[in-house]
Amino acid sequence: MAVVNNIKEIREQRGIYQDDLAAAIGYSTKTVGRIERGDSTPSAEFMLRISKYFNMLVEDVFHVED
Repeated sequence: MAVVNNIKEIREQRGIYQDDLAAAIGYSTKTVGRIERGDSTPSAEFMLRISKYFNMLVEDVFHVED
C-alpha cells in the first residue's frame, strides 16, 4: 500500500514553485520533492498543511493505492 499524491500537478496548474510551496507550509524543498515523487510517505501533518494551503480536501490531494 502506498500514499499517492497529485501535488505536482496542482502546484504546476497554479503556477507555484516547489520552493515557494515548501516555505509556505514550513517544510524543506527537499522534503516536498521527495513526497511529490513518492520517495517518502507524507505525515498526517504534512497532508493537512498541503491541503489547507491548496484549500482542498485531503482526499483530493492524496489517496492510497494497493
